[in-house]
Amino acid sequence: MPIGYWESEHLLAPAHFTVIGGGIVGMSAALHFKATHPEVRVRLVERDVLGEGGTTRNAGFACFGGAGEWIDDLETLGTQRWLALIRQRAEGLRTLIELLGPSALGLEWSGGWELFAAPGIGRQATRRVLDAIPELNRLAQPVLSSILQDVHPAAADTPALALAPERAKDVGAHAAVHLCWEGMLHTGKMVSAFHKALRAADIQCLNGCTVNALTPAAGGGWTLDTQRGQLLSEKVAICTNGFARSILPDLEVKPAPNRVLVVTPKTMPPAGAYHIEDGYLYFRTLPGGQVLFGGGRHYGIGLPQFPAHDAEATAQWDRRLTADAEQWLGPIDAITHRWTGWLGVGSDREPIMGSTAPGLHHAVRMGGMGVAIGCGMGKALAEAIGPRMT
Repeated sequence: MPIGYWESEHLLAPAHFTVIGGGIVGMSAALHFKATHPEVRVRLVERDVLGEGGTTRNAGFACFGGAGEWIDDLETLGTQRWLALIRQRAEGLRTLIELLGPSALGLEWSGGWELFAAPGIGRQATRRVLDAIPELNRLAQPVLSSILQDVHPAAADTPALALAPERAKDVGAHAAVHLCWEGMLHTGKMVSAFHKALRAADIQCLNGCTVNALTPAAGGGWTLDTQRGQLLSEKVAICTNGFARSILPDLEVKPAPNRVLVVTPKTMPPAGAYHIEDGYLYFRTLPGGQVLFGGGRHYGIGLPQFPAHDAEATAQWDRRLTADAEQWLGPIDAITHRWTGWLGVGSDREPIMGSTAPGLHHAVRMGGMGVAIGCGMGKALAEAIGPRMT
């Protein structure tokens, strides 16, 4: 659709900074850039009405990973890179709290629990995980407490992990580990708070606007080809997480689906957030006697990338996820919601941030930890872009 005079002259006039992707990272990048450059035009472009990645479709875990996942990351990344990743998650969550406020997020410091069904489950043996707790605490506790202690009710010396035999008994697990610094938030309230902040900051948001191509502009900057016509911007940030390769094909990131169910079990588990099988399965309690149960990326069931749909594969995934939910929750009276959330993953769980050309930046591959790490990545991206443009 051609752009008219009033649009080109004012409504869709060239921007100084355009963010592609309206999730946590993109909204954070736009807000933090505008806060330090209030005089410039900042625009956010999102192809869906609300978003189709993980921001509106996550479980609302304010988490940093469980012991099983941490052991994997230690082996893959080494101690220093793993600690840097934990620090990024803690700092990102703190940035989110400071930006929007805990009440606006519906934040509860509920604690989390990693559950083990038998002595050997998933990729890690239970005994190996439990034996690693002292060393994991020695490394991770100082990081979490130093960053979160004045926004979290826990004492500074609260360990990152603690054995929880009573909780294991309550949920019928072989063993349980308390993730002491973990919490839960309300994803819908979080997104609403972001949208309110964007409006207050006078950031233009174009929802339902797909960027089909991105090319250098003749006079400098970048041209965004959209179904609405061509938009111009001096600088651009790609914040589409797992979908980033549709614009930047050389990035080492791919979309990975997670299925999520909301179920009504006959018996509710104790309130809190739960991780199973190194975090590939998870559940959390909801108001009204319901439980959100999700994951299954390790099932190996392929789903075509959004917006394509495979009804047979989706049904197969849901059957397995329902069976796992029944294993942990017991009989289920009803399933009221089913959806797919898309993550950005790669060879490890470290995010990717950088530039591929002058004025073209990116922050993607949140590795399933976007709630914790995303706001901090958006802030870091805004700071890396540098001073005001021409």
